[in-house]
Amino acid sequence: MWFYKEINKLMHYKKNLVAISGFPGMGLVGKTVVDYLKHYFKAKPVAKIYGYGFPAHLVSYDDGSADILHVEISLAEMDDLAILIITSDVQPINDRNQHSLGKYLAKKLREIGIQELIAAAAYVSDTTSHSRNVYVVGTESRVINKYVEKGAIPLSGGFVSGLNGIIVGWAKFYNLNAVCILGETWRSIVEMNYVDYTAAKIIIDLLNKVWNLNIDTAELDQQGLTVETQIKGIIDQYMRSLKGETPQERRPYYIT
Repeated sequence: MWFYKEINKLMHYKKNLVAISGFPGMGLVGKTVVDYLKHYFKAKPVAKIYGYGFPAHLVSYDDGSADILHVEISLAEMDDLAILIITSDVQPINDRNQHSLGKYLAKKLREIGIQELIAAAAYVSDTTSHSRNVYVVGTESRVINKYVEKGAIPLSGGFVSGLNGIIVGWAKFYNLNAVCILGETWRSIVEMNYVDYTAAKIIIDLLNKVWNLNIDTAELDQQGLTVETQIKGIIDQYMRSLKGETPQERRPYYIT
């Protein structure tokens, strides 16, 4: 069961209104995207969603205040566009609760009058190049093609796991236009529990092209280069430690 706590009225919002969601997942890509947007636009919280599907934790903040785990919805306003930015500190604890929250969010966004939902996520790759691809999967070809025309690659086959993927499926159920944008991340970054700022950057760069957001992503690019350098250093050090071992003794470089 989920409970919607509205801070400011959003029903019948007059501007063009889209939603961008990102929840903690592989490489924290989706979460990094929405946190960067919240900070960049100085978005103001407008609603919260509470529910029994989150872990039973009370979160203590820097100022001493506390709250239970929840979804936060913030509003960023521009001249001709408004963006609802949706995230949480954790995903619900199992598949059933992820489905339940995805369904609830999609239905609520449909009621609010969202034109389109964009979910940010990660695409895990075995390559280790700073040049990354960005992929798109969505509810229908007309919506997907906007992103393909700006450089995204249609996702062909496979699954998008977790809330960052399932929310798009429930959006389709409620006839809400939606896409999942997946930034390519290194498997080594994910398995070493680093944040992939580069993958987040390429998602925002795509959003800039499609929605004319003009967001400066130089900070993310620099942070991404720092992480990549650290990861490559760890891999190189590990590979040097394998010298003299037989192939049977060698272990994968990534941490499981």
